[in-house]
Amino acid sequence: MKTKANAKIKKSIFFSIFCVASLIAKGQVMSSDNLLTMAGLAKPKLESYISKRGFVYKGKDQVKDTLQGRYDYLKIKKEKDKKIDSITRSFFLEDVQGTSLIAYQTSSFPEFNALVEQFKKDGFYCNQPADSVEKEVLLFQHNDITVRTFFTVADTIKSYGLRVQKKLFPNPKEVNYADDLLAFTSHEYLAYYFGKNNVKNDVYFFSENEVARCSVLFLNTNRQVVFIWKDDVNKCTIDHLLFGGQQKLESLKQNDNFIAESNWIFKSGIHPGMSLFELRRLHGFDFKFCGGNSANSGSVLPDNAGKLNFKRENIILSCINCNDQKFASAAVIDADDAITDEKILFVLTIALNP
Repeated sequence: MKTKANAKIKKSIFFSIFCVASLIAKGQVMSSDNLLTMAGLAKPKLESYISKRGFVYKGKDQVKDTLQGRYDYLKIKKEKDKKIDSITRSFFLEDVQGTSLIAYQTSSFPEFNALVEQFKKDGFYCNQPADSVEKEVLLFQHNDITVRTFFTVADTIKSYGLRVQKKLFPNPKEVNYADDLLAFTSHEYLAYYFGKNNVKNDVYFFSENEVARCSVLFLNTNRQVVFIWKDDVNKCTIDHLLFGGQQKLESLKQNDNFIAESNWIFKSGIHPGMSLFELRRLHGFDFKFCGGNSANSGSVLPDNAGKLNFKRENIILSCINCNDQKFASAAVIDADDAITDEKILFVLTIALNP
């Protein structure tokens, strides 16, 4: 039995060495196609794929709050000159909710740069200047995959890496509420999932002096949503989403057409257009909002007790009959007092924060 077991082990080792030798003979260990294939594999198949390409499991590394599985490249002698390949290569596997993420690292800049160029040819684009790829961290995007470069230095040896992340999207049948849109954390993801014709680049005016580049889903319809990005250069990482009466977009400045009332509903039950009375009943408690004598007139204060989270769902109210002096001179107003005074207030805009 031991003889058969030993024979199987020897056969497995011989096969791994043969695979590695074949790759070296071709002058290539890893390609962009390999990395893209790996990003879409389930963990068991991914580990097998890595092993067959000459990488050996070395345990887990702690990187901040994340555990990474580490696989180091098995160095062997080259056939022609009998020299051991001096390039250090490693794979890292991370478990990130909602994505499949792998990272490849090499001590060879030419190899790293060749991979970057391959990704460009595969249709990946970068909104940052790419002429300093050796020094700057860059983000490349295409459809449901992002590739971010990174660098490390250990014992004076600099290594270059590519973190490849494949986004796992929800089933279209599961995207029913406004909150579900928080899964789409870049313009590229929106265009891939909803279609390029349904996502537009735009500029949002918070004030005359404060503007932000944004993405608009279903522009000028009752399903319109404005995505404000933390990284507006790469158009990714959500700062907040805007629902309801948005008339501060560059593309709508000269548009006199009527925009239908937003029909997005939040999981909490709130929605643009709902009356102050409905909002008060849903919240279950009285709450305060800014009056006419405030720079943020209509904004619901976030520190109200109740069922709704006004910090996550930041609400701006509008009023039809608030032209009296009492409203105009008030800095803060109670919702119950406004209802008693028969003020016709309704939810104009909702800013959803992640």
